Amino acid sequence: MKTVVTKPGEIIDFETVFTENDRIWEEPEHAGRFERIDYTTSVYEDGVTYPKYCNVYLPWCYDPEDRDRKYNVIYYQHGNTLDPDFFTDPERKKTLDRLFDFPEIEPLIIVFTTYYFDCVTDADVRADTGYVPAGDGNYLGVKANFWKEVTGDIIPLVESRYNTFIEGTSPEELIAARDHRAFSGYSRGSVCTWYMFHNAFEYFRWYSPMSCHTTAGKYIQDPITDEEVKEYVAQPVKDHPDLPFYIYAAGGDATDAQLMKQQMKYLTKLDGFSYGTDPEKNNIYFSVADFPHHDLYAPFYYYNSLQVLFRK
Repeated sequence: MKTVVTKPGEIIDFETVFTENDRIWEEPEHAGRFERIDYTTSVYEDGVTYPKYCNVYLPWCYDPEDRDRKYNVIYYQHGNTLDPDFFTDPERKKTLDRLFDFPEIEPLIIVFTTYYFDCVTDADVRADTGYVPAGDGNYLGVKANFWKEVTGDIIPLVESRYNTFIEGTSPEELIAARDHRAFSGYSRGSVCTWYMFHNAFEYFRWYSPMSCHTTAGKYIQDPITDEEVKEYVAQPVKDHPDLPFYIYAAGGDATDAQLMKQQMKYLTKLDGFSYGTDPEKNNIYFSVADFPHHDLYAPFYYYNSLQVLFRK
């Protein structure tokens, strides 16, 4: 395994450490499984009810009959042009299976979501440009209500079906289990992770944005200022000072997520934020890999972040 250490420099003025575990490419010792969950959502205030689905990855050790063993849940939002089926491909799924062969990574449930309204019918255009109707704020004319879809439709449906930590599906009961829930995403899904931090802070304690900056709630191509970013990220912390949180952010090589690196330089210094990898004392960390920009590498980022997330 290769350890990438980034010394303080021109873009980031603090050290970062990332472990590139190439053993994730090996054949897994155990195999988890995917289950598809279909649902509908009508949160977009346009009078339309949309049929959608997410894919739930269950680790090799998951036993539906073992109600005494509860599992943490991490939600994964894919990047631009992709869909919830990306990691159901047998070869890509092996990297998820392999991840949970390592004893330092505690098995958990991964839920693969999509902000797209219809990633099947729109497949050709989506796979080309990614610009098809979506609810994450990056399709003009559609309200950015994806966070309401996640918290109101997906979380109660998924977590009531599996052995998780919720006691019920009311908003209060879902919020009560936030310590056992994380949101993550890659590229445009990373933008979505920052957006979830701002909008759904009460529902998630843990966050893992990978390889993209926050747009501070603006359309992804609009210009943003440092002050807008600071205010956007700090606002949920100010609104909920008694709720703990942890952000494990990560980016790739020199061509990947440059603006994310610049933002992290000052986000790690915001009031109420403490840089480091101990969730008992810290709540934000950033690491830099040598990887190119692609969702395929998400399990490698998870190998680092999941040694910190849910640890308390």
